[in-house]
Amino acid sequence: MKDFFISYNRNDKHWAEWIAWVLEDEGYSVVLQAWDFRPGGNFILDMQRAAEETQKTIAILSNTYLASAFTQPEWAAAFADDPQSTKRKLIPVKVKECKPSGLLSQIVYVDLVGVSEADAKGRLLTSLKERVKPETQPDFPGSAETVKAPKNFQTTFPRKRDQKKPSAMKRIQKRKSQHLKDRLTNLEENWDAASKQLNFTTNAANQKDLQRQIALNEEDIVVVAQQLDDLES
Repeated sequence: MKDFFISYNRNDKHWAEWIAWVLEDEGYSVVLQAWDFRPGGNFILDMQRAAEETQKTIAILSNTYLASAFTQPEWAAAFADDPQSTKRKLIPVKVKECKPSGLLSQIVYVDLVGVSEADAKGRLLTSLKERVKPETQPDFPGSAETVKAPKNFQTTFPRKRDQKKPSAMKRIQKRKSQHLKDRLTNLEENWDAASKQLNFTTNAANQKDLQRQIALNEEDIVVVAQQLDDLES
């Protein structure tokens, strides 16, 4: 069984082929109409086999895709097979500005609109992971200001006026700074994606979850930005 069936409208063929190429280049297997439905075959049966013999369906979202009568059964088949999205059988990928409605609006999509190729590739591949645990341990969230030092405790130490920081210390600070910048960028991207998704979500429970996620992201952004300022000051 192959990994992904890519459902798209003909007007978004270039997007579908780019996504298929990226996935296969990463070792995934893909079924794509432009590549796999050959002359002499039965289109309807080929489509049925593609839906049945792949683990997940990627729906390439655009206004033409949402308006097409032929693409609706393709994503609907994946939705019907996993109505609660516990297996993530349907993964919508928005490539052009559009507003999904009805049942499709309840599925969180990957937003590739207006981003660079590198960012689009990163978002696409990250969306396929079951978890997005960072590779490095997060910084301790407690603030140094909340830790009270004992009275008469010397918090600064004398050093020679011309003494310079060891090169190793500079490398450590540089590494910490880059880690904080990467984390801040990731938090801002998550906040942006959740905010955009909130605009298209009509389900009250989903709206509440997204609002909670946005609030937590905002708190994390403030903390990380402050840590970065303290480090670079």
